Amino acid sequence: MSGSGGADIVHGAGVPTPKWWRPFRDVPLIVLAIASLVAALVGWTAQARLDADAAVIAPVTPTEAPAASAVRDACAPALPVPASEPWVGDAAAASQQVWDEHSADLAGPVVTGVDGWAFYNDQIEENFSQSAGRRLLTVSEVTAWHDYFASVASALEEQGIQFYIEVTPSVSSVYPEKLPTWASELRGSTALDQFIAASPDLPIVDFRADLRKAAESDAVFTPVNTHWTDWGGYVGWQTFARCHDAAYPEDAPIHVPAVDGVVDAGVFNEYASYGIPDAEPQWTKPVYAEQLAPVRMMDNTTNMHTLDGGTPIDLPSLPATTQTDNSWSDGSALILRDSMGSALSGLWAQEYAKTWQIQHRYDDWSNPPNFASLVTQYQPDVVIVQLAERHLVNAPASTITTGY
Repeated sequence: MSGSGGADIVHGAGVPTPKWWRPFRDVPLIVLAIASLVAALVGWTAQARLDADAAVIAPVTPTEAPAASAVRDACAPALPVPASEPWVGDAAAASQQVWDEHSADLAGPVVTGVDGWAFYNDQIEENFSQSAGRRLLTVSEVTAWHDYFASVASALEEQGIQFYIEVTPSVSSVYPEKLPTWASELRGSTALDQFIAASPDLPIVDFRADLRKAAESDAVFTPVNTHWTDWGGYVGWQTFARCHDAAYPEDAPIHVPAVDGVVDAGVFNEYASYGIPDAEPQWTKPVYAEQLAPVRMMDNTTNMHTLDGGTPIDLPSLPATTQTDNSWSDGSALILRDSMGSALSGLWAQEYAKTWQIQHRYDDWSNPPNFASLVTQYQPDVVIVQLAERHLVNAPASTITTGY
């Protein structure tokens, strides 16, 4: 109680604001509002800058000259630099004009090239735009792929597990001259070039140089199928073997079986339902000079099959497990693959005593692999990701995890 007999007065409680203060009483709120607005504007500006940077086309060549590396030369041999980059920078507008002028050629689900060669249009993973070099990856997309695989590579290296990313090329990356002439003239670098340029630290196997050389003698793709032939797969096996032997010189070399030649195996027309006529050259396959070991294969229905050595394991059988008693090595391999892996599958089953072949679903990310879980389950010596080139436009979202 105060000496006056009234209640104690707490300073400021119930006391009228002095008249001189009234013009300033809302200043703290105004300052706070302005600060919030400034922070929001800074945040929006920063995010807009990040979004803009992410939308920029990623470099098609390394930003720095890579150091000499025998392993890189073995795994991803250098390719000739394109004479021009029609879809990069100032040239892109003129290229788009040419593209628009051929809208009639692009009206259907299949685009026909020269000599009866056919290519899916853009309804499948922007395939024809990729084939012509029009669909390149952004910085954001390249970074997403790099970071996704870098997490796997780091974790597997810590566990002493060999890791390979085998990017199996599209038809147009081996036979660009079979595109329609107007589209071939527009082709520069591709998404695969961008991925390799951004990922010198990743164990990427690039088959293109060897396939192009081999194609001078025998078909490694055919005009009416998107998949490389069995002979193309054998050529790719040689690339993989050279890569492994350079990367792991202390290991026994990967075995490359000798062949007596190449034979035609018929026409497998993937485009027949679209009215595309059969065309040659035919599907090719190797004639092995040595007897390959029989393979026991359990398919996705748990049915057991005994396969002749070298028999491809096609996608509908996956997930599949193989066991080979007289394999070329005692190792085991976990293989995440798509349909392009069929041409390699019979050789994987010969090289490794046991393989687990699983579809990775990088076409739609409906069921992506959890590497950590799979490695824990199978304890492989080697992990291989075989990735069709055209899947590169499906960069992993930030919510996708490898398990590591």
